[in-house]
Amino acid sequence: MHRYLIIILSVLLVSIWNAQAQESKFRKRPRSLFKQPDCYCTNRGKRIELGDFSCLYVDGTSYLAQCQMALNNPMWRKIQDGCPTTRLETKQQTSKILQKAKSN
Repeated sequence: MHRYLIIILSVLLVSIWNAQAQESKFRKRPRSLFKQPDCYCTNRGKRIELGDFSCLYVDGTSYLAQCQMALNNPMWRKIQDGCPTTRLETKQQTSKILQKAKSN
């Protein structure tokens, strides 16, 4: 009789211990324990942070792009054709354009 009682108690203790062990496996850990990945884009070997803009030169064309995240990967999103720096013209070109505009 004592033998059956000991067996039943040991089975109950093992099942309780197993349930507690499985519960602790699935507990959510605090976010402070997780390290956030260091995501950034690169342009001509320079690090560009997420949200920053940069002028990209691809196959002889230039365009303004922003560093963004897509499907957990950093990527460049084209904002406009050409770059603000490539649109600046020399003083001579600017004066010629202004003279043509005045004559018309």
